[in-house]
Amino acid sequence: MSRLIFGLTIFLTLFLVIPPIAAHVPISTQDGETLETAFFIEDPTKSWVIYSDLHKGAEPRYFGFEMDVGERIRILLSIPIITDPNAFQPSIALMGPGFTNSSSIPAFLEVPESAGVMIFESEPATPEYEGFTPTSFYALIDIDMEVVVSGDYYFAVFEEDESGPFSVALGYVESFTFDEWLLVPFDVMIIHQWNGQSLVLILAPMIISVLLGIGYLLSRRRDLLELESTVSWLGVLGGLLFFGSGITIFYQMIVASLTAINAQLIITAIFGIIPILLGFYTLRIVLTDGWKKQRGKRIRLLILGIVAPFLWSGLLIGPALVILSGIVASVGASETYERRYAPH
Repeated sequence: MSRLIFGLTIFLTLFLVIPPIAAHVPISTQDGETLETAFFIEDPTKSWVIYSDLHKGAEPRYFGFEMDVGERIRILLSIPIITDPNAFQPSIALMGPGFTNSSSIPAFLEVPESAGVMIFESEPATPEYEGFTPTSFYALIDIDMEVVVSGDYYFAVFEEDESGPFSVALGYVESFTFDEWLLVPFDVMIIHQWNGQSLVLILAPMIISVLLGIGYLLSRRRDLLELESTVSWLGVLGGLLFFGSGITIFYQMIVASLTAINAQLIITAIFGIIPILLGFYTLRIVLTDGWKKQRGKRIRLLILGIVAPFLWSGLLIGPALVILSGIVASVGASETYERRYAPH
């Protein structure tokens, strides 16, 4: 038990330390086709990444936020790695108080009253690898400036001729709410779809891992086919889903690293190893003969199921199955104890 707790403590520590290096909370939106309907960002200093697209040339996408003096405006514009950066080169129009107008402002751009406009054009495309997701993309514009006048600010992403998808990373304060943290694996699927992958392709590594795991276990453990093994099967499926999460991360790491590589591969590797280890420990418990009668193993299983969602393992389904397995086993053990020691 002490070794399990020590290991989980190490895992949680890594997760608390590593995300601030590269993490942004993903948002997908289709709002902001006009200045009036601009997508408003409630906390622009928090690290967000917005995924959207331009329907066609000369039709900007607008975003708004409020800033105070001394805060930083931090904006990073990127496009998917599958997009041709020579054909699709979006620009950013940053609008707000205290800005001096750029020399050339597109006629189709809506500008707030009394706001100055700064135009930022795409730089030569640079492939980047992001280890938190993991994914790769082309970074085109990087804005980092201090606010000198408090007020409402807007920025518009536009391309004069072409259409295409883009992402905008905002802010510099890394923080997650409880639900944002738990839902990161599902948000990551949106990111991979933005980068051109189908949902089937995204889920394929996990599905294949689970099916191969079931086939292997059935070939080695015929007793798992027995009806009384239902509780163990809940744990087995949960453990295989943990394992599949890790395999999925390594698969995405390989796909992304085909176009860009940097030191964040280490971060991705840690994210991938943790679910695999959780799956290994889970399977080790539920495949032990007589584990349901051992209080220590039931407690370990429950701990694994509770911790797993916070370590982004099993897409919430795996943790639910593992917890259910531990609860059912505990209830069954309690009923057996009561029958054995009930007065006759």
